[in-house]
Amino acid sequence: MIREERLPSLAGRLRVTPEVPCLLGLSGGADSVALLHLMAPRFREKGLFLEAVHVNHGLRGEEAEEDERFVRALCEREDIPLRVYRLDLGGRKDENTAREARFACFRRRVEETGAGGLLLAHHGDDLTETFLMRLIRGAGPEGLACMRTVDRSFGITVYRPLLGLRRQEIRDALMAAGIDWREDGSNETPAYLRNRIRREVVPLLESLSPGAGDRVRFAAELLAEENEALDLQAEALYAAAVRGRMLDAERLKEAPGALQARVVRKWWQAEGPALRERALNGEQTRSLMVLLQKPRGQVNLPGDLHGVRGKRWLHLTGFPEETPEPVRWQGPETAWGGITLREAPSAGSPGDGKRWQEVPVGFAEGCVIRGRQPGDWIRPFGGAGRRKLQDYLTDRGVDRPWRDRIPLLCRGEEVLLVAGVGAGNIPPWPGTDRAVRMSWVGEMEWLVSD
Repeated sequence: MIREERLPSLAGRLRVTPEVPCLLGLSGGADSVALLHLMAPRFREKGLFLEAVHVNHGLRGEEAEEDERFVRALCEREDIPLRVYRLDLGGRKDENTAREARFACFRRRVEETGAGGLLLAHHGDDLTETFLMRLIRGAGPEGLACMRTVDRSFGITVYRPLLGLRRQEIRDALMAAGIDWREDGSNETPAYLRNRIRREVVPLLESLSPGAGDRVRFAAELLAEENEALDLQAEALYAAAVRGRMLDAERLKEAPGALQARVVRKWWQAEGPALRERALNGEQTRSLMVLLQKPRGQVNLPGDLHGVRGKRWLHLTGFPEETPEPVRWQGPETAWGGITLREAPSAGSPGDGKRWQEVPVGFAEGCVIRGRQPGDWIRPFGGAGRRKLQDYLTDRGVDRPWRDRIPLLCRGEEVLLVAGVGAGNIPPWPGTDRAVRMSWVGEMEWLVSD
């Protein structure tokens, strides 16, 4: 049982020791084995729950089975609780798929155990390699920030105590202590970009400028700190500018481009479809930023969605929506699409036509409440002649994505009341003894302000 420190050369250089119950990702490789030996005595001393989690992706045949057997034997010998997941990735072998599946297992186990975080064995060389991989792929500041000692991934708090250590010194410490580990044969294949960076690019950089790997790692950590500060600003702007699937373009377009891009990406992550690749790429992000500056327009987005620029808002559209069936007015109130039309005694004034309007008693009898249909027309209150409803909504500045969601009080094809927008052919206000107040109740994002 691991009760005392067996890796003294590493113990004093841990970046963090969590004070909460944790899971520990245990692959059986040198780094995760070292992390287990370093963390187990500390968690036991504090009386904190620690459980190892091993994920067998089923990608390396008998070698993966040997890894699992090794991990089981290690945890049994050291009296560490272990949870093993065996996965079927449906023939996919790419790193992103494996990582997503692995974190899905971690997240499930966090929920089952109530653990406060996940310990991972990433070290300094992992940080250098990840930074270079993302640099080659054209990542921006958020991507180049890479790993932090403590951060959030897939909804889990992740701790990386070994981030200040090098790969070789971890192995040297294990060998000095007589501790075995498993080597992953896939780490040698040139098919993976990370392996080629480790075996070819980093040595080349070191030959050109000794210590280059350390300086790359330092730059990545510095960038991560600055990225965090910028992200705090973006979070504040996001909170002020986003309302569900609408983004306040007029507010956002005045912000620096770096903040605009972050808010747009956060908006997509929160509101976009659950695609395998959730993040917008650089071109898509730039297209939305250009759209912010335009008075109108549309861009295509992944998942058959669209960004649509309205008068003030940038809308995310293309989601399947069902328009409710028309309903006959049944006073004193009738609901349609989450908004209710209510009839009440006169308030003593004609009303604004948007939220409420005074009409003669019995005016709504025989009417229906519905969404817009071809052929709809309105005779704007106080105006001359009739207009197509579509033209009326355009003139009133109602963004296109809202138009099918607006409740209408109709008599045939004639529109009498448009919720949150205006009134049609309403008789002159007859006074309190012969009038009732018709009010739209509910959230109307499209509410027109004069």
